[in-house]
Amino acid sequence: MPTATLNGAKLHFDTEGSGPPVAFLNGIMMTTASWRAQTAVLGKRYRCVLHDMRGQLRSEKPERITLDDHVEDFRALLDHLAIDCCHVVGTSYGGEVGLLFAAAYPERVQSLAVISAVSEVGPRLRRQTEAWASVARSCPGQLYATTVPDNYASDFLGAHSDAVESGRERLAGYPDDFFPAFARLVDAFLMLDITDRLPDIACPTLVLCGAEDTLKPVRYSRLLADSLPNATFLTVPDAGHAVVVERPDAVNTALLGFLAMHELAMHE
Repeated sequence: MPTATLNGAKLHFDTEGSGPPVAFLNGIMMTTASWRAQTAVLGKRYRCVLHDMRGQLRSEKPERITLDDHVEDFRALLDHLAIDCCHVVGTSYGGEVGLLFAAAYPERVQSLAVISAVSEVGPRLRRQTEAWASVARSCPGQLYATTVPDNYASDFLGAHSDAVESGRERLAGYPDDFFPAFARLVDAFLMLDITDRLPDIACPTLVLCGAEDTLKPVRYSRLLADSLPNATFLTVPDAGHAVVVERPDAVNTALLGFLAMHELAMHE
């Protein structure tokens, strides 16, 4: 597993495939392997760049974690890999980091795909994620059970009990330092408030969400699409917050079409 010390933190990263670079930014509980349904398809046409952010499973877990740290870590990773500009795909927490990165470094973002993300934290979302952080700190063995109903559509849970159980077993094997670091990631997320900056993010942006998302409901994605000046808005039916896991074929189709369109636009 390649690692590099970037912006003061040791980060795990992976690259797969070849072609124009596409960087994937993890959701809060994800690791690079969580994108395998996407990289298996997109890696046939693109160089897929992935990393665990500071605080995530395979990377360093410092006491200080902010969203701005993630932005600068990602910039340092692109520098390390000699990538001047790339497509950026982020889901949930990663989508929010992607928005911040596009605002800070517009010259480095060819296009942006923001999946299941928000630009601000409403009261219900704040209560849900504060509960996650509290459980992670006080009773980590219950974290998976606490988060699953928020992350997946109820129909998916009913039809994929084996996947749910394997996820539970996987999380149970995580090291002890994962859980307080996860809580610090939640604390960083709760500081998010960038709606007023969205009109300044000019890159082509795909805003995509699951129609049944109860954690970050569709209204958050509509706010993004309405506020970003160059946005395309899509919903995936019968999918919850973890749409990249629940409906990977639909997500991959949307991404391939969007990326191809903006590859062509670059060369016109």
